[in-house]
Amino acid sequence: MKHKKLVAWGMTIALAAGLLSGCGKSDDSGSSSNADSGTQSTTESTDANAGGNAAADDQAGGADTAEGTEKPYDGVELTFWMQSYGSDPSIQRAALDKVTADFKEKTGITVNYAINDWSSANQKLTLACTGGEAPDVGDVFFTKSFALMSSEDAGLMVINDVIEDMGGESTWLAAGKDEACVDGDWYGVPWRFDTRVLLYNTEDFEKAGITEAPKTWDELIEVAQKLTETDANGKITHAGLAWNSDMGRYDQAWFSMLAQCGGTMMNEDFTEFTFDSEEGKKSLQFLTDCINKYNICSNSLDASYSALTEFMGGNVSMIFGATGENKRDIINAAPQMDGKVASAPLPTATGTEKNAIAFSAPISIFKTTQNPEAAKEWVKYFCSEEVQLYMSQQLNVLNSNVKVMQDPYFTEDEWLKAFSETALNSQSGDMPLTTWSQLDAWPDGPIPNMCAKIVDGQDIDAAIAECLEKMEAIGY
Repeated sequence: MKHKKLVAWGMTIALAAGLLSGCGKSDDSGSSSNADSGTQSTTESTDANAGGNAAADDQAGGADTAEGTEKPYDGVELTFWMQSYGSDPSIQRAALDKVTADFKEKTGITVNYAINDWSSANQKLTLACTGGEAPDVGDVFFTKSFALMSSEDAGLMVINDVIEDMGGESTWLAAGKDEACVDGDWYGVPWRFDTRVLLYNTEDFEKAGITEAPKTWDELIEVAQKLTETDANGKITHAGLAWNSDMGRYDQAWFSMLAQCGGTMMNEDFTEFTFDSEEGKKSLQFLTDCINKYNICSNSLDASYSALTEFMGGNVSMIFGATGENKRDIINAAPQMDGKVASAPLPTATGTEKNAIAFSAPISIFKTTQNPEAAKEWVKYFCSEEVQLYMSQQLNVLNSNVKVMQDPYFTEDEWLKAFSETALNSQSGDMPLTTWSQLDAWPDGPIPNMCAKIVDGQDIDAAIAECLEKMEAIGY
């Protein structure tokens, strides 16, 4: 039964770097703004990874305004909040300088942006939705929580008209709609996207005579067994497989496993949890069996364990649940791995189910804006196909727009194409609940705690029952 317990004022959204919430990694830039109010255009790409974007100026184009004609919003100023993305804040600032300058040239609207650190984003957005300082437009996450804490005068604005102007809900991937649309109303336009793939060492595959990535769970076990090495006592010295479960966090990997055997976390109207099912138990059994039965995956309950570090050190051949940034992270930290890193869609139970879960986030307008129509123009421009492709390239993020993810930049790149394929075959990860951040809080939230106990050998039925009881007590 769904509980109407609105605890938004007390929610503790977990924004740890690298978690499946789709949040970008925090950098040291803090909160900064463009001193020249977005009028300084950057004409050259500052990101070497955007080499495929030969016509960057054209891609950053939006609504055309003929030269010399009157600009209907000339002189209007908007404030835009955005979280920090990537490891180099100068790249994000240069990209925003460019698109805000181009937008002003076309519309006359000056967009003053501020880049907020992830550590302060939850608090700032909470205050913005409850009557405190708010931007005109903001980069939002956990949309339902913020929509429900909004009041008649403050918080997120319903922008169904913007969605229709941009082509309707089919413009975006399903996980994008799940994040931006609440009870039939759209509170933002989906933009950034996050999903997971299988990362593997091609040199290890070649040495073991493995010619292609596994597509089913049985194949994953078979391949990992060929790659795993143990000592005389059966202790793993080289793991064929590792869950991307840094700090002993298994819930994120398990969410994908649940989808991979046809299960769901909740029913369609998000009123009841449904993982106490055959599929739920099967997925949890697979999670623990790879560690405790097949001995192909090290137990990483130790909070100091890092699957990526072990992979770079040559101690792991495959990582289940790699992110889009992982290849860049590996090459930067371990350049000797260049040419040995590949990706593939995550294997599923039989090869026919969803590959993974996915996350999205919207660009939203706040009710307190004094210029709602100008704000809508900025949202439509920033979330347009051309600008979103440009921003995706500059910030190294995936995108919620179907056409953007079908661009050759994603589909023809040997690393990114696995993410493009997975984006089209994934289901939503974050549940649109006001208390989701508490239910899935690490390390003591009911869901992570359940997964850890099962990996550690507790009975699956007992662990599920305990988890559901704790979730009922928190409310949803």
